[in-house]
Amino acid sequence: MREERIGGTSPLRYVVVLAWAVFALFPLYWTLLTAFKLPKDIFRGPFYLPGIDFVPTMNSFRYLMTTGSSDFFHGLANSVLFASASGFLSVFIGAFAAYGLARYEYRLGPMKTDDISFFIVSQRMMPPIVAVIALFVMYRWLGLLDTYFGMILIYTWYNLPLTVYLLTDFIKRIPRDVEYAAAIDGYDRVRQILFVTVPLAFPGIAAAFFLAFIFTWNDFLLALMLTFQNAKTLPVVIAAWSANMDPRWWLLSAAGIVAVLPPVIALSLLDRLMDRQEHEN
Repeated sequence: MREERIGGTSPLRYVVVLAWAVFALFPLYWTLLTAFKLPKDIFRGPFYLPGIDFVPTMNSFRYLMTTGSSDFFHGLANSVLFASASGFLSVFIGAFAAYGLARYEYRLGPMKTDDISFFIVSQRMMPPIVAVIALFVMYRWLGLLDTYFGMILIYTWYNLPLTVYLLTDFIKRIPRDVEYAAAIDGYDRVRQILFVTVPLAFPGIAAAFFLAFIFTWNDFLLALMLTFQNAKTLPVVIAAWSANMDPRWWLLSAAGIVAVLPPVIALSLLDRLMDRQEHEN
């Protein structure tokens, strides 16, 4: 009887989960509806049921593909480039740093390995607004303002502490015996890392890459302060539309729906890679 009560699921749980799902997903549903509405349907509403309350239209998406395509797709391409490149560099550099922290003991003055790890992750605790003015002055002096290299560099710096922290924990869980076995087979240290440790730590690497991708994708402050025209990202483009136009909610909603797609695609690809990796192992 006790096992049945523990394993059973009460209807209240379903109600709570359903209520939370509605609460969490309704803003996305409303944004999707608004993207397919005409202006008159937005201001005369609220209308909730497409095809019943209002007639759906593709006018907002046509605007993105035609009139607003130049700014929108320029910002979209920049966001994809910065998020992908900084995510890759953060994982690549962070994997080697995490391996060193997980496998060796260091001493830097009074700081030991654990202290160094905490110091690295503490850099991520600082909000970017604290350093953005200093970064602006430094970037202007170095000529990196509104450049692709400058944005990839700053986002790699922004994501690297969290990547090192996550991967250090994953690598610590991998037994050293597998590396010793690889050493007996003639693998040097670099090949041990690339062909033994990295495949075993792939779930952690995938998670770290996705977090770095999302943090870069959602960033607004750094892109606002360090870009002007050439390297501006999608959040800056959408914010500029909101500031320069009347509240054209249909256009902003359409842009928001498109902006959600790349992270979803990235997560789907990483999930497939992780499934394939598990099957191969």
